Amino acid sequence: MEYILGNENDLLPPHQAEIGRDVVSFAAGLRSAVRRNPEIIGVGEIRDNETADAAVQAGNTGHYCLSTMHTKSPGETLARLLGLFPPVIRDSMAWAVLSLLQFILVQVLVRTNDGGRKAVREYIVINDELRDNLSGMPHAEWGHHIDAIIRQEKRRIRDQILEMYIRNEVDRREAILFIPPGELRS
Repeated sequence: MEYILGNENDLLPPHQAEIGRDVVSFAAGLRSAVRRNPEIIGVGEIRDNETADAAVQAGNTGHYCLSTMHTKSPGETLARLLGLFPPVIRDSMAWAVLSLLQFILVQVLVRTNDGGRKAVREYIVINDELRDNLSGMPHAEWGHHIDAIIRQEKRRIRDQILEMYIRNEVDRREAILFIPPGELRS
């Protein structure tokens, strides 16, 4: 199939596959997507070993793969991802994941006092320096190390929401969903 595009910035529409209709699982969808050789592969959620393995394989073949996991911090995301792999291959998969990861971002939507919602994010960029630091420790410690960096830099979601609370952008009821009540100033 050929497309004639109007100008150089035109993009082709994404190819979307639905579980149950087009593919039997996220992993099967990932394997199918790799065969189409896209620049970017989006996975709705990685929640099992088969999907995690397929995402790593997509990355190993040079595909940029984006996905979601329901976690509360970047460190928890990495720990949960590695925990999806059976213990017998976890070490090798941890190194594969570390070599492929570029960033981990966690986001929540917070109700603001003006009636809206605001996205609050914490993230870690997996650069060469961090890769080197992590490679010098057991992979079971990687998540704690990442969360410690974010905590030290005061970039956690709870740190940002505390600042929003102090600026009266969110009320106490919303803030205590993310911050222990004892840490809030009245």
